[in-house]
Amino acid sequence: MTSLLNKIVWITGSSRGIGLASAIALATKGTRLILSSRNEEDLHHAARTVASVSGNPIAPLIVTCDITKPESIKNAWGLIQEQCGGVDILINNAGIGIFQPFVAMTVEEISLMLDANIRGALICAQVVMQHMQERRSGVIMSINSVAALKAFAGASVYAASKAALMAANRVIREEVRAHGVKVIDLFVGATETDIWSPADRAEFRSRMMQPEDVAAAVVSVLELPHRMMPEELVLRPQLGDV
Repeated sequence: MTSLLNKIVWITGSSRGIGLASAIALATKGTRLILSSRNEEDLHHAARTVASVSGNPIAPLIVTCDITKPESIKNAWGLIQEQCGGVDILINNAGIGIFQPFVAMTVEEISLMLDANIRGALICAQVVMQHMQERRSGVIMSINSVAALKAFAGASVYAASKAALMAANRVIREEVRAHGVKVIDLFVGATETDIWSPADRAEFRSRMMQPEDVAAAVVSVLELPHRMMPEELVLRPQLGDV
C-alpha cells in the first residue's frame, strides 16, 4: 500500500461536493492539501471544515483559481511552486455541468463547459506534468463522468467534454508511463452534489452515491501499490444510473 503521509495534493473545485469530501478524506491520511476554486470565501470555509473534521493540524494552502481562464491556472501554479515546490498528486475535480437539450444550448454555455471540463483540466495537468516527469513520480487523477461512456439525454456538450478528457488522458497516460507518472480516470455516476437540481436530488437521493463514497474510492486508488497503474475505474450507484 502506498502511503499518503505528507504527500502534497492539489484538488481543484475543492470548496464543495466531491472535491471537499476528497479533501477531508485525504487530510485524515496526513496529506498536505492545496485547495482551489473560484471563490476565496468558499475556500476558507472549506479549509475550516477540513481542519475540524479531519483533525489534520496542517492547514491547507488556499489558492483561488478559475479553470476557465488559462492565466488564472498559471498564476495558481506559480503560487503553488513558490509555497510548496510542486505537487505529488493533482486531482482534476473542477468542472461545470449544464443539462438541457442540445438545440437549447447557447454558445456561451457550450464554451463555458468546454473551457472548464476539457481545456482547464488539460492545462492543470500540463502545468504539473514537467515537474512530475523530472521527479519521475506523480499522479494526475481526473474526476470524470459516466456521461463519457453512456448517452444521457440533455448532456450532449457535457458528455462531449468528458469524453474528450478521457481520450486525451488515454494518450497522455502512454506518454508518461516511462517517466513514473500515473494518469487515472474515475468515471463517476450519479452522486448527490449541486450539479443536480434540488428537485432531482430530492427525488433520487436514495439511489445516489454520496460525495464521501467517491472520496473513499479516491483514497483507495491512491493507496494502491506504486507498481500498479489503475488506469480507469467506473463508479456507479448500486442500483445503476439515474
